[in-house]
Amino acid sequence: MEARGVCDAPYIEKGAHALSARATASEGGVLACAQGRIRNVEALAGELGLPREKRDGAQIVLAAYARWGEEYFARIEGPVLTAVIDRDADVLVLSRDRMGEKRLFYTQDGPAVAFADHPDLLLEAGCARPVIDAEGLAELFALGPARTPGKTPWRDVRALEAGCALIVRDGQARSRRYFRLEAREHADDALQTVEAVRAMIERAVEEIAPLRPAAMLSGGIDSTALTFLLRQRMDHVDTFSVDYEDNARHFRGTAFQPERDEPYIELAVERLGARHRRVVLTQAALAGALGEAVNARGFPGMADVDSSLLLFAREIAPFARCVLSGECGDEVFGGYPWFRDARCLSAEAFPWSGSLELREGVLKKRVREKIGVREYVRRTLADAVARVDHLPDESAQDRCLRTMQHMCFEFFMTNLQERAAAMCESAHLEVLTPFSDERLAQYVYNTPWEIKFLGGREKGLLREAVGALLPESLRYRRKSPYPKTCSPEYARIVSQMAREMLADRASPLPALLDAQKIAELAASELPAGATPWFGQLMAGPQLLAYLWQVNEWMRARRAEISL
Repeated sequence: MEARGVCDAPYIEKGAHALSARATASEGGVLACAQGRIRNVEALAGELGLPREKRDGAQIVLAAYARWGEEYFARIEGPVLTAVIDRDADVLVLSRDRMGEKRLFYTQDGPAVAFADHPDLLLEAGCARPVIDAEGLAELFALGPARTPGKTPWRDVRALEAGCALIVRDGQARSRRYFRLEAREHADDALQTVEAVRAMIERAVEEIAPLRPAAMLSGGIDSTALTFLLRQRMDHVDTFSVDYEDNARHFRGTAFQPERDEPYIELAVERLGARHRRVVLTQAALAGALGEAVNARGFPGMADVDSSLLLFAREIAPFARCVLSGECGDEVFGGYPWFRDARCLSAEAFPWSGSLELREGVLKKRVREKIGVREYVRRTLADAVARVDHLPDESAQDRCLRTMQHMCFEFFMTNLQERAAAMCESAHLEVLTPFSDERLAQYVYNTPWEIKFLGGREKGLLREAVGALLPESLRYRRKSPYPKTCSPEYARIVSQMAREMLADRASPLPALLDAQKIAELAASELPAGATPWFGQLMAGPQLLAYLWQVNEWMRARRAEISL
C-alpha cells in the first residue's frame, strides 16, 4: 500500500508521506498526524503515561495507536483529524471528528491511498483527476451546495463522513463508523433538561475560554448567549458584527429574515461591556470575493453567504487567533422553519432545497434528463430516511421530526460547518462552535419536541437554559439567519457577471445550462423574497452567484465532464 498524506503540503513527491512536520510524530515504522484540537488531552496523556513535553496531538495519537491499535480514534475527543501510517503492518488509519467540524478527503487508485484536508490538494498533487460525472453534476444541481454524506462532485474524490474512520490494510479500504446520533429514551423532565443543557453549554464554553477567542455577534439567541457565557470567564471580550453597504436603506423584512440585527447587537454590546467592531462590506467586495470563497472551500458554496464570511473573518483575524460562533444552534435546538411543521418532510425533496423545478430549469434538457434531478433527490432522500434510528413507541409526529433533524445534521449543518471552517481557516482564523459539541447534540437530539419548543417557541429549550443571562428582548428575539445583502447593486453586479459568463466561449458551464433561462433570470428584478435555491438565504442573486461559482470552480480546475 502507498499512503500519501497531503494535509498541508501544496505538492508532494510520488511515494512520499508529505504531512506537515509540525503536526506529526513517529516511532519505528509508525507515523502519526493530528490536525485540530483534542479536547481530552490531559485525560489521555495521564492514561497513556505521557510526560508534559509529549502532550501535543500527534504524540497523543502515536501513543494511543501503540496502546489500542486500529481502534485508537474512538478514545479521542474534540474537533480533530488523525492519521496513522504503520509501514511495518501496511496499515493506514484516518479518522474524522464526531460532528464533522474538520474536513478530510481521500482518493484511492488500486492499493494507493491519498488524503488531504482540502480537495484541491489531491488534484494539485496529481492524486485524482478533475472529472465530474452524472452523479457529480447531480450533487451540484440537485443538492448543491449541500452534498450527500461521503460524496463530492469529483468522481474520484470521497469525503470521510463525520464520526467515521477509514482503515486501509493490504490495499483494501473499509470505513468504520464510531459515532452517530442514536435514538435513546429521555428520562429527564423539563426542569432537569433545562438544567442539564445549561450545564453542557457552560462546559463547552469553559473548555474554549482558555483560547481567549473573539466572538461573532449577531444579536440572535445563539451567538449572544455564548458571548455572555464567554464574558463571564474573561476580563473582556472583543466582539464583531457584519453588515453591508446601504443595507439599512434596502432591507425589507421577510418570514425568513424578519428584522435587522443592529438594535440587538447594540443592546448586547452595552450589556457585555464588549469592545465591538462593526464590519461593513461593499457590494463590489462581496461579489469580488466569490472566486476566493470557492478556493477556500474547494467547491461551489453559498455564494455571497460564503464570500461575506470570508471577508468578515479577514477583518477579525488581526485581533484574534480564534473566534466564537453560534453556528449549529438551529440544528441542535430545532430553530429552522421546517421544524415547526412536520408536513415539510415529503418524499420528493429536502425542505431546504428550494424549487426542484428551478433546479431542473437552469439545465439544458439533455443534461437534466441525463442526471435525473428529481430521481436523484428522491433516492438520496429515501436513503437518508432509512438511516435514521427510532424508538419503538415514537408517535408519527415525533418520528417525522426526528427524521427531519437527523437529515438536517447530515446535509444542512455539514454544509454550514464546512462554510464556517473553510472561510475562517482561509483567513488564518480558527472558528469555535460550542453548539456542535457531540455531548450536547446527543442529549438534545433525544429531548422530546414539546421540551425543545418550551413555551411554544422555536428553540424554547435554549431560551430557558440561558434565560438568566440575557435581557428579555434578546432572549425572545425571533430567529433571524446570518445577514445577507439586500442591495439591488449586488444583484446588478452578479447579473452582469452571469451575462459575461454566458458570453465567454471559454466558460465551461454554459454548455450545460439553458442559456435563455439564465439570461432571463439575469435580466429580471431578482426579488429577495423569491423561492430560494437553497436554505433561507440563497434567492435570485445568490442563484446567479452560485452558477458563477460553479463555472469558476470548473474553469480554474480544468474540469472534465463525463456524461
